[in-house]
Amino acid sequence: MDRVYEKPLPEERLFGILPNCSHAYCVGCIRKWRRSQDFRSTVIKACPECRITSSYYIPHKYWVSDVGEKEKLIKTFKARTGKIRCKFFVQNSGHCPFKSDCIYLHELPAGQLPQRRQQLLRVPTVSGVACAGELEH
Repeated sequence: MDRVYEKPLPEERLFGILPNCSHAYCVGCIRKWRRSQDFRSTVIKACPECRITSSYYIPHKYWVSDVGEKEKLIKTFKARTGKIRCKFFVQNSGHCPFKSDCIYLHELPAGQLPQRRQQLLRVPTVSGVACAGELEH
């Protein structure tokens, strides 16, 4: 593991604090882990060490190990991110792929209304082949 405080650039001297376990990593390392294409989403959203899932991480200049301090950090981080509009929610007219796991604000800009998603007509199948009598509607 890299030594965070020995990184050459100040913006690299950050920890990635995982809210659901006691492990912390260099923020660059946790970002690299989460960008990995070699594993399923459930694996990369989990701690590389204990495998407890955390849907987000908190960039922070100090390693926070005290439970009370960590709870305060999480609360502050979620309050701050909760004021920032979710880019997926805005771009997708009111729909976010992260649903309740998203920590950002699900609010559209003033005057923009959410679009209803069109539901696809599902055709019943038998062994993967549509039944002829069921296509006539």
